[in-house]
Amino acid sequence: MKWLLRVRPHLLAACVCFGLAASNLGRDASVAVALIAVGGALTAIVLPAAWRLPALGLALALAGWWWGSVRLDALDRSPLMSRVGTAERALVVVTGPARRSPFDLRVPAQMRHFGDAAIREPVLLRLPAGRSPPQGAILDLVGEIRRPRGPKDGFDERTWLRRHGVHVVVRADRWRIVGHRGGLSGFADRLRARLSRGMAPGLHGERRAVIAGIVLGEDEGLSQELRDRFRSSGLYHLLAVSGQNVALIAGGAIMLVYLIGISRVVGEIVALAAIGGYVLAVGWQPSVVRAGVAGALASLAWLASRPSDRWYFLLLGAALLLAWSPYSLLDAGFQLSFAAVAAIFVVVPRLQHTLAGYPVPHSLAEVVAVSGACGVATAPILLTQFGVIPLYSIPANALAAPVVAPLLGVALVTALVAPVAPPLAAAMAWFNGWLAAYLAACARLMGGLPYAAVSARTALLVAGVLLGLAYVITRARGPRRIQLVALAVGAALVAGGWRLYSGPSVPPPPSGLRITYLDVGQGDGALIQVPGGSVLVDEGPPEADVAGQLRRLGVKSVSMIVLTHPQRDHVGGAKAVLSKLSVGLVLDPAIPSDSEDERGALAEARKRGVRIEVARAGEGFRLGALRLRLLWPDGPGPPGDDPNNHAVVLVASYGKTDAIFTADAESDVTGHLHLPPVEILKVAHHGSEDSGLPDELKELQPRVAVISVGAHNDYGHPSPATVAALHAVPGLAVYRTDRDGPVVVESDGRGISVHTGR
Repeated sequence: MKWLLRVRPHLLAACVCFGLAASNLGRDASVAVALIAVGGALTAIVLPAAWRLPALGLALALAGWWWGSVRLDALDRSPLMSRVGTAERALVVVTGPARRSPFDLRVPAQMRHFGDAAIREPVLLRLPAGRSPPQGAILDLVGEIRRPRGPKDGFDERTWLRRHGVHVVVRADRWRIVGHRGGLSGFADRLRARLSRGMAPGLHGERRAVIAGIVLGEDEGLSQELRDRFRSSGLYHLLAVSGQNVALIAGGAIMLVYLIGISRVVGEIVALAAIGGYVLAVGWQPSVVRAGVAGALASLAWLASRPSDRWYFLLLGAALLLAWSPYSLLDAGFQLSFAAVAAIFVVVPRLQHTLAGYPVPHSLAEVVAVSGACGVATAPILLTQFGVIPLYSIPANALAAPVVAPLLGVALVTALVAPVAPPLAAAMAWFNGWLAAYLAACARLMGGLPYAAVSARTALLVAGVLLGLAYVITRARGPRRIQLVALAVGAALVAGGWRLYSGPSVPPPPSGLRITYLDVGQGDGALIQVPGGSVLVDEGPPEADVAGQLRRLGVKSVSMIVLTHPQRDHVGGAKAVLSKLSVGLVLDPAIPSDSEDERGALAEARKRGVRIEVARAGEGFRLGALRLRLLWPDGPGPPGDDPNNHAVVLVASYGKTDAIFTADAESDVTGHLHLPPVEILKVAHHGSEDSGLPDELKELQPRVAVISVGAHNDYGHPSPATVAALHAVPGLAVYRTDRDGPVVVESDGRGISVHTGR
């Protein structure tokens, strides 16, 4: 009984959490359930002492289940679902930072008005690429309601958004700011903006993005490559606000008050205010809410002269998050945060005690204990949620640990100093930039090693082998143990070599411009890659399996695909690309046609919520340092006209290197376009005979020409006249996919190199 009395608050809080979590399995938001819960709590008061705690726990669990059902019903309610496919003038408020993709912005928002209806519902706003609206801004726009994407590449956007109360995507081409939200949310927006401006004045790019990740828990400014390295190295948790942030803020507030000479009571009150302000500025993230609740309760416990109980604080944080949204239980951030903290409470002290007998510095032992415990506790979650686990998280965290707290502390002090002493703040930010650069280097180093992130199958295999070797080695004695250790090291080296060199190699990401003219047989398909993403110009016929070719090249997402014109040999593989890869934008000339391949591709794009734009001359797109300019068509053309006459012609520019893609538009079309000089030419129409080609070559002055053509095709492509015209140009290197296989052209913006697949 004494034990029950001692753990009573924990059990009651756990019962509430259990009830809230159980609402994910089944719901009943009826008044009857609420009345039963209240009746059970009142009955528990008059029961004998031995039955009081179980009865009260059951009543609280039932109350939690009822409230969770109410919240889930509210989160699943969506007036906008009935408006899918419609477009109206809308008023929305931006509720979080925008996430950029190469061709659009994804902005969390809340709908305020849609047409004549006043609607308050969370939405995902998708805007054209460019400047992003600030958090808290009220936007006036014309928005189209669409459903989110379904399952694709292992990610179900529709389910993920639904768990955050978002059921529709709102697309808009233009927007304008008409105000800013007020109240507590507006105060939080202003706090975040001030912290964001002041934490790293004068810094830009990657270093500022790393500091923003540490301070605000946002990774929007990081490149995809660096985000992947943080994940695979086991350092991604640094980009989520943790208890360390809250502890530093609370401790800093108390220390500041102490230095001024004010009482500890005032210091704790200031710490409470600082924690509250920081949680408001960072936003509703599981890790920051958990840490904020724990920090605030610790200060309140001191003010009330009550002992602090970290387990109780942890359970109350979980109850708060689950009460707001029981779906939080299914969120990876919630699971990872609470699993890691529980491991720190339970496992870390035991590991530190074990390491105390070894000649390991205390600070290093602490890092090893925390990283090891959290790594083991979160590994099943990482495998379930993401399919991989980082293998080198302990050494990665040991390398990163010395700079994390200083970086966070300097950033927060810089934000305080910036309004009153800008030069000093800039100097502090400059120093902090070097710490951020070191942290990024740690992520790249450890995340780039072989086996940095392993799949579930590999992890189980490695764990089984290591456990087996450990058992055998511990059973052996004397020289035999040394031999077994040497055998284990040799086996690991052989396995590492096999991992590095087995199977077909995937080319590394491009450091500059890379154009791969795919071998699609009689058809066209060219992949343009730069560090910021990729563009696919035509997708070949279906039998070319362009989607499979891209996956074998290590490409899982494409920023844009271009359907140059609706013919099978150019767009036949587009539907498969859209269904198997992540695509950001479809560019289509909207030529009148009865092409089943084009209709299937556009239908697939709409089904998956991929933005479709009409290609017209004069338009331009940017993807990092890559610039795309459309030279043709100027319109869809009349029905029944040859689609070749209205095919997309575009120029891709990277530094001083230009490449032109002509699809099937021959000189009777391109001869009127005032073509610019280029270094790389995709020969039109698979090398069909073109009397205007010699004059066009004089205008273009290419250094490399590629003919995309099928071997032994029935059309006689490329024609002898076209081949002769190309070879007549001095210094022009000519390649053909029927003989050379895939042709890869690379450039750093100045020089050009070419290699082929055969």
